Amino acid sequence: MGPGEELSRLCDRLDHLLLNLMEDLENLQDKRESLNRLIEQGWFSLSQARYTMGTKSVSSLQYSPDMAPSTLVQDR
Repeated sequence: MGPGEELSRLCDRLDHLLLNLMEDLENLQDKRESLNRLIEQGWFSLSQARYTMGTKSVSSLQYSPDMAPSTLVQDR
């Protein structure tokens, strides 16, 4: 095997690894978006429960104190 063939195999291997990396990054982005949607839905469900059951039935003592909302909802 000559140096040209070895270089060609190395380039092919690097191309393959780069494509795998790009695919993994795309999958990671999809999973992050899915997680964000689920978290938003969880906050919405919690707010619905508080509204339906009253603020005393679902209080801040029932979930982690380090949780913080990512969206502000205002009345018009």
